[in-house]
Amino acid sequence: MALAQDERVSMCFFSLSAQILRERTSYYTHLERTQKGGLEVTEWLTWFLTQIEAAATAAQHTITNTLAKARFWLYHQASGLNERQHKVLNRLLDAGAKGFEGGMNTRKYVSLTKTSRATAYRELSELVAKGCLTPTGKGGRSTSYEIIYPSNYGPHQPISAN
Repeated sequence: MALAQDERVSMCFFSLSAQILRERTSYYTHLERTQKGGLEVTEWLTWFLTQIEAAATAAQHTITNTLAKARFWLYHQASGLNERQHKVLNRLLDAGAKGFEGGMNTRKYVSLTKTSRATAYRELSELVAKGCLTPTGKGGRSTSYEIIYPSNYGPHQPISAN
């Protein structure tokens, strides 16, 4: 609260309370040690500043993913995608670069959309043709698909792990 007041801004772009909640066991451990340690607060301040950095990093990651998703939909706004395709693409976009284990495949598409295997295959092929997905793997049954994020400089680029 003191940090927010010191900044004299009404908006904070990272959530320190969410970070402390994620690290609540460590928070209470450090707090208890500090309370029992007299006036020595160096360990507490070091821990606290590390949490501020982690909260800012998490906020940066969220903003980066949100902007990438917005650019993707802006680029594909006139692609004529159906509701199932939108749903699957949103799941992939929300999961991020490494969040959707093994990428999308026909089996996962069927499971997410409650459609037939033939429809899933056809719709995945359409997403490839429209530049939304790129096939990965060895082909055939082991084919999986990853999001293609539009590059700011023209050609499509698959998402990188960075």
